[in-house]
Amino acid sequence: MAVTMRASSTPSRKRLPLAVAAAVATLTALWVLFAPGIRHVGVDAEGHALDGNLQSGMFVFNDHAQIGSEYWVALPPVSNTSKKPLMLLDAKITHVPKGLKVVEYRAVSAKDTEGHALIISTGGKHGMPDLAKLHDYAGQPIEVKSKTESDFYYSARVRVTGRVHENLTGCRFWYRQGSTKYHQDLGCTTEIRLGPHSRSRIE
Repeated sequence: MAVTMRASSTPSRKRLPLAVAAAVATLTALWVLFAPGIRHVGVDAEGHALDGNLQSGMFVFNDHAQIGSEYWVALPPVSNTSKKPLMLLDAKITHVPKGLKVVEYRAVSAKDTEGHALIISTGGKHGMPDLAKLHDYAGQPIEVKSKTESDFYYSARVRVTGRVHENLTGCRFWYRQGSTKYHQDLGCTTEIRLGPHSRSRIE
């Protein structure tokens, strides 16, 4: 839906008063923002209810990666530090450097992985859980009660596509508390570097 305002070349026509034109433009903008089926962009507020606990300050690394390898990289398990419950909605890593690609995100239960698997190979190798076979809670609200750490955490499936010189950094979470949607950034750093075998292949 669009409203185009232009001056008429016919003398008998009257121009809309400026206040009326402004009102029409405002209503049009509101319709575009809140019309059914249109995603609401930029309407979430900056939140402060989440705490990334110890993982937000940890430096996770793997320096033996090979091109084509894939890893599950965990985002920090969050706590709700506020006095009201909230619903986690989504999460992502905000900076993905060249040489790495995020294939998908999943949300899993820490009970299914016997804790928080910080970085593990895909496929359930070396006795580690295969996150692809666990129940995925992403895409549905996850309740976190007041003053409580969530039993669920998000994990990114990351593929190594080439030489990597920078780290995966920054984790953004979206949540709803009451009728308001928030986003909040938490610190997180994961270093993935090629091992000697892969480095020699591309040098």
